[in-house]
Amino acid sequence: MISSYNITPLNKIPQFRLIGSKHSVLNNLFEVIRKENITGGNFFDVFSGSTAVSRYFKKMFSIISNDNLYFSYVLQRALIVPNKCPTFDNLKILTLSSEPEERVYQVLEFLNKNEGAEGFVYNHYTPASKNIDGIERRYFSEANGKKIDGVRTKIENWFTNGYINEDEYFYLIASLLLAVQKVANISGTYGAFNKLWDPRANKFLTLKFMEIIASKFEHKAFNKDSFDILDKINCDIAYIDPPYNSRQYIANYHMLETIAKYDNPKISGKTGMRDYTKKEKSVFCSKKTVGSALLNLLNGLKAKYVILSYNSEGLLSKDKITDIFKKSKLNGVRLYEFPYRRFKSNHNSHNNKIKEYIFVGKVIK
Repeated sequence: MISSYNITPLNKIPQFRLIGSKHSVLNNLFEVIRKENITGGNFFDVFSGSTAVSRYFKKMFSIISNDNLYFSYVLQRALIVPNKCPTFDNLKILTLSSEPEERVYQVLEFLNKNEGAEGFVYNHYTPASKNIDGIERRYFSEANGKKIDGVRTKIENWFTNGYINEDEYFYLIASLLLAVQKVANISGTYGAFNKLWDPRANKFLTLKFMEIIASKFEHKAFNKDSFDILDKINCDIAYIDPPYNSRQYIANYHMLETIAKYDNPKISGKTGMRDYTKKEKSVFCSKKTVGSALLNLLNGLKAKYVILSYNSEGLLSKDKITDIFKKSKLNGVRLYEFPYRRFKSNHNSHNNKIKEYIFVGKVIK
């Protein structure tokens, strides 16, 4: 049934190592939309994260994606907004092919041959940090730390000097972020590094081609707190996938945020956590505020349909969410439940009965 609709195949959606990633339930989400006969022209992905949902529906709707974390915005700008391959017309580093995709491969290969540099990542997130910070951090091998710095510095230099445009800039940083997760010495998040070296950390960082999904629609991306843009966006479908546990995403993914911004932030502690502001914290990560935050969000969205994804291990129970929907302006609320495969990094539990809840409500005028 799904194959007859204009959606992106799962094998063309990069699997980003992100807690709560919806990659494994995308087909379930589509089936809910189909069963509920939800139609419309635009789709507001309120908490875009890894962009898996936006990319999945990119050929079916005009996407409006958003996230308050900058690394997610980079992924949105690279994988959602463009409808064609970057061309690198102003990059005169070598003789580039006339074929668009081949040009991208050539630029990535040029960056993959970069000798690297002893920059911020090397100095603070590899064993070299022991001589600089007095703490040996093992997020990356020294070789990969140098490579990350060399590539990221080159991308910034190209952009600053006008050799690449914004689409090309974000594409290359996104490719770097996807490559970083393949060699990071972590169990899943960047809240801590492994004491012993994971085999993947011994692999050499390699930027790879990312396919741009063509679409007949125009798409937009935002890097805002969701509550700051509610009154600016009118949509047919609003999809909500908020954080569901008490760990702030900015803390779990501070390393990706630093590489994306490459802003030499002030860092502290054993893990080299970057400072983050109150605005970067999510009210959905606190038991005290999550209920009221969800109700305010449901009532603030200008949408015909609202779809909420939530995990059965989340701060809010299924019954509590149901009560919140009943208090909101939404009507005809339905609940669907699907088995959810636990995030791979969590080895502390063998509970295979985790579920993904999908709530659907609509505004009846």
